[in-house]
Amino acid sequence: MAGFLRKSFSIGLALALCTASSAFAATKGKINADDVNIRTNASTSSDVIKRLSSGVTVTVTEGKDGWYKLATATGGVAYVKQDFVTLTQADAIVEEEFVNIRANADISSAVIGVVSRGQTITVTGVENGWYTVLYNGQKAYIYGDDLTGGMLGFLGGAASKAQVPAPESVVAAADVETDNGVYVVVNSSSLNLREEANTDSEVIDCYPNGYTFDIVGIADGGWVKVMDDSSNIGYVKAEFVDFKNGAKPDNTVYDNSRASRVDYSNEAPATVKADEMINYAKKFIGTPYVYGGTSLTSGVDCSGFIYSVYQDFGITLDRRSRDQINDGPRVAKEDLRPGDLVFFNTGGESEISHVGMYIGNGEYIHSTNGAANGVTISDINSDYALNTYVGAARILDEN
Repeated sequence: MAGFLRKSFSIGLALALCTASSAFAATKGKINADDVNIRTNASTSSDVIKRLSSGVTVTVTEGKDGWYKLATATGGVAYVKQDFVTLTQADAIVEEEFVNIRANADISSAVIGVVSRGQTITVTGVENGWYTVLYNGQKAYIYGDDLTGGMLGFLGGAASKAQVPAPESVVAAADVETDNGVYVVVNSSSLNLREEANTDSEVIDCYPNGYTFDIVGIADGGWVKVMDDSSNIGYVKAEFVDFKNGAKPDNTVYDNSRASRVDYSNEAPATVKADEMINYAKKFIGTPYVYGGTSLTSGVDCSGFIYSVYQDFGITLDRRSRDQINDGPRVAKEDLRPGDLVFFNTGGESEISHVGMYIGNGEYIHSTNGAANGVTISDINSDYALNTYVGAARILDEN
C-alpha cells in the first residue's frame, strides 16, 4: 500500500486561500472506510488496483453515476465509489461581480473580504445553506449560489447536492458610489495607495487609519482597487483594510493648523543620552508590527516600541500613546529636539493614536502597520505626518 501511495496518488492537502487564482487547487477528499477498493474503471467488475485505508487523502477530478474519478501522481486515473469518499474541499468560480465573505454564517456578520467575478476560491463545505471557505488562513462563509463548480454539488454529504439559499445582494463595479454598496476602511496607522497592484509601484498618496475608500475592483495577489475622495484610483493591500457594507461615511478633514514644517537647519544637537537611545532604537528597524507587542525583536506596536526603548534606559512610560503625551512637558513643534516623542491622530475615537521618537534632521522612528509594516524611519514633513500631527512631549532632561 505504501508503495502505491507514493507512486500513484497525490495525497498532500494544499488548501488555497480565497483570493484570485489562475488555476484550480483541485478537489480533495478522504477515504472514510477501511480496505476501500480503487479500480481501473467506474465499475465493480473492473480490476482492483489497490485498497486504501480510512483517512487517506485523494484528488478527485469528476463525480458521475455514483463514482469518483481520481487523479494519480503519475498523471493516470482511477475510480472509487462515492460512498467511500468524503469530500473536504472543492474549487469554485465566483459568478457575481462582487461577493461578500463573512466571519460567520449570518447575513449580519462582519464582512471580512470580498471576491469578484472570475476568481477561483476553495470551498471546504456547506453549513446551513452557507458555503464555508478558507480565507486568509481562517474559516469564513459565503452566502447564496454565487459560486459555480462541477464538484460543489458533492460537498455536504456523499453524492448529495448542496442546498443553498437565494443569493445575497452584491455590489457591481458600476455601483461603487451608491448608498448601499461595499466600501473599505484603512485598519493600519498608515496605508499607501499605489498606481499598480505591487509594492514596487509608485505611491499616489498615503492615508491614515480610519480613512474610507470606494471599491472599484479586486486584483490578483490580495490587492483592492479603490478610489479616494479626490477621485484618485489605485491599489491598496487587502490585509490593511476592512470591508464594510452600506453607505461609505465621509472622511474626517484633519485640522491642518498644526501642520507646520520642521526647519532643522538650526536644530540643537542631541544630548548624550538621546543620541545613545536613538542609536539603540535604530538597531530594531525592521522588527514587525504586532498589535499589543512590546518585544523589540519579535514585534511591537507604536507605543510598545517607544515604551520598550525607554524602559531599557530605565525610564518607565505609560503604555498607550494617548497617555504617553502626558509623561513629559509639551514641546512646540519648532522646538523639537532628538529624543522628543511626537504624536499623531491617525483616526479612531482618541485624538492621539500613534507615537514615534524624533531623531533629528526632520525624521522620526516609529513602528507602523502601514506600508512599511514594522519599525521604520519616516519624514516628519511628509504629507501624512503634516496632516495627522498632534503635538510633542519631552521625556529626557537636558543632562
